[in-house]
Amino acid sequence: MLDVLLDTDFDLKITGGDFVSGESTRQHQQLLLLIEKGELREFPTRGVGAQSWLLDDIYVGDFNAAVKRELEADGMKVLRVSGSQLGKLTIEAYYQ
Repeated sequence: MLDVLLDTDFDLKITGGDFVSGESTRQHQQLLLLIEKGELREFPTRGVGAQSWLLDDIYVGDFNAAVKRELEADGMKVLRVSGSQLGKLTIEAYYQ
């Protein structure tokens, strides 16, 4: 998906006084992982809230299922979500 890009601090990326646009699928995945439910005014039920999950005693499968649900709700075709609480999360998903 093409969209306006953000930098590593999640500020708008600007080059030469213009917004930078480009492939943003990974950026959308990151934002969906970080955003808590209720933080997006237009879509209050969107977001995984990964930080809250890290602070809770949860099953990894539940977290992976929540990630998959959110990506699908955002219009992505999800091939795989895998990982663990202590390891690296792997997401294979793309916009259709």
